Amino acid sequence: MNPIKRKKITMRDIADVLNLSVNAVSLALNDKVGVSEETRNLVIKTADEMGYFDENPSFIARNRLRNICLMVEERNFRDTHFYTKVILGIENEAKRNDYDILVNFMTSDKFEIPSSVERRKVSGVIVVGTIKDEHLEKLLKYDIPTVLVDHCSFTISTDAVLTQNMSGSYMATQYLIRKGHTQIGFFGEIDFSLSFKERWLGFNEAMRNAGLNVDPIFNVNPGYCVIGQVEQYVLSKNYKEVANIISKLDKLPTAWVCSNDSAAITLYNALNILGIKVPDDISVVGFDDIDICNIVTPHLTTIRVNKELMGIKAVKRLLWRMDNPKEPHDHIRMEVKLVVRESVKEIKN
Repeated sequence: MNPIKRKKITMRDIADVLNLSVNAVSLALNDKVGVSEETRNLVIKTADEMGYFDENPSFIARNRLRNICLMVEERNFRDTHFYTKVILGIENEAKRNDYDILVNFMTSDKFEIPSSVERRKVSGVIVVGTIKDEHLEKLLKYDIPTVLVDHCSFTISTDAVLTQNMSGSYMATQYLIRKGHTQIGFFGEIDFSLSFKERWLGFNEAMRNAGLNVDPIFNVNPGYCVIGQVEQYVLSKNYKEVANIISKLDKLPTAWVCSNDSAAITLYNALNILGIKVPDDISVVGFDDIDICNIVTPHLTTIRVNKELMGIKAVKRLLWRMDNPKEPHDHIRMEVKLVVRESVKEIKN
């Protein structure tokens, strides 16, 4: 038995439902003058509900839908200090350009393409935070303009908005060296994200240029560094476990450069458990300049990242990409700056 073939939805069908002329429907769908904004929105909503866009995927190429799919890991969405500021920038810039944001959570273990992407109900995609290459490949097969934020692939070409991680960490390390510190460590799980890895590399470069190599590749003992699996304790605020890790180090540094501010504040609490004071005993520098840096005691010296501007830049790049699909991809690096507060003690030789 042959399956019943579904009737293809046409502009005439939409016009009949809304009691409009076919010409009015055509003007609305193709974003042409001659119909009110209210009518245009009604036509697009009705066409969507009737399945017109499912049968006409080329519609997006001709007249983009006013939706952007935002993909973010749930753990990052819960980060009220950094990623929510980035997402706020995305949302505000999208609204300024009359776009709606459709938020979709993803996980690294069980990745699914959002239905809005599968059904081509969006004109662009923004991925905030880490995404595996294998998942990115699946996403890009839908040929919808995509911009990554705070992440990029080493093998797959996309537009990306990133931070000057290496130069920022270099800047933080150099500041400690100028303050007389030579026994400096890095605290943070360097394999957790691209940003953390780049900050580790910037730290190493500053140390190397000062003749204070710490990377095992140079056969120098990296004993001051805690770069293994500690992010789980940072995220869960398990200060006791971090204190336990620190207590097992052969020797403590006089200063730590941290992968981000949350790691730095975790250090504050872990050191406090051990009876070690910041900055009297150990100086600490963070990265990101989240709001709590001005609340903790002592106020945290850190590297400032304009988080909302990252989101704004991502939307602007996505809209540009929609109009320039054949142009080469680009990585935009956000400027950073050192913010000096009270968590670093000068060591006088």
